[in-house]
Amino acid sequence: MPTKYRYKLINLRSINQVGYIETENVDLYDAIEPLSSEYLTHTGDVVIRLTAPYTAVLIDDTTSGMVISSNMVVIRTDASRILPEYLYWLLNTPKVKRQIYENTSSNMLGAVKPRYFADFEVSLLSIGNQKKIAELNLLAHREYQLLNKLALEKEKYYFNMINEIQKQMRRGIDHDD
Repeated sequence: MPTKYRYKLINLRSINQVGYIETENVDLYDAIEPLSSEYLTHTGDVVIRLTAPYTAVLIDDTTSGMVISSNMVVIRTDASRILPEYLYWLLNTPKVKRQIYENTSSNMLGAVKPRYFADFEVSLLSIGNQKKIAELNLLAHREYQLLNKLALEKEKYYFNMINEIQKQMRRGIDHDD
């Protein structure tokens, strides 16, 4: 039942395997009272699925203030030691994902315990080097999103063009050019 305390809810469907939140797939969560800030996502949080494929996403201004489902964990970093953008990249690397798979529980879902991420140890690079990797990774993700969006728009364009040409042909208007 809708309440006046309605929040967007990040669910498993809304986490793209590439590592971003598909905002069109978030759910709504109705609370009976306002939620404390600690229960909401903040810019710079890293949210990770606790089930395969264990994808990490970086919370930005567009996904801040959302609630996460119980099959995810939030990591808030000390940015003076590790940049959230760098941790986001690191958690999505094949090497780390392989480590996560190796530490999953034996249940059918293959869920990893949240404690795994609390105990997760990282060999830290300098903040400058973390920043370089993070910026390049974010640029690659942005390019992927734009190319994916372009491909979807092109698909719609060609679909509509073909339908329009077909309609004209059925009406007897022939375009041989």
